[in-house]
Amino acid sequence: MSIGECFYRGSELDSQMTGKELIRKDRILEYLSNIDRQIEDLRSIPVQDKDFFLDRKNSIQIKAIKYSLACAIQDVTRICIHIASALSLWKVKESEAEAILALTEVGIIPAEFSNKIKAMPSFRNRIIHDYLPNEFDALKLFENLKNLNDFKIFSKYILEWLEQP
Repeated sequence: MSIGECFYRGSELDSQMTGKELIRKDRILEYLSNIDRQIEDLRSIPVQDKDFFLDRKNSIQIKAIKYSLACAIQDVTRICIHIASALSLWKVKESEAEAILALTEVGIIPAEFSNKIKAMPSFRNRIIHDYLPNEFDALKLFENLKNLNDFKIFSKYILEWLEQP
């Protein structure tokens, strides 16, 4: 069989698969595992208040927190993009926030929760591009550390959906 025939057969098989059959459950479970590991790391760093993020002597811990948060958020967006793409939900591919919101269309994530977490990708961008430290971002980092359960809730919704036939 030629390479061209392999590509043709692959696309022929893909066209026969629809919706949930296109979901790579193993990949999603790996992302969820990564999220759990990042949250565990974040919880291991004691942060009393937002001033922790303004103190230069904490720079190594701050970088670890930022990295773990960014990785966890990235995995949330990867899951949402993967599911939204496989289910053909993501009509306007302008932002990762739209992929998060798209999962509400099919009842994977409740609207109230997706509206709560849709800002995660833009916050990750702030972290990655190192717009810190300042008072506003120190407060946002501290608030996000207090909302780590949002990652667990997200994981619960995804796992529940994956278990459905």
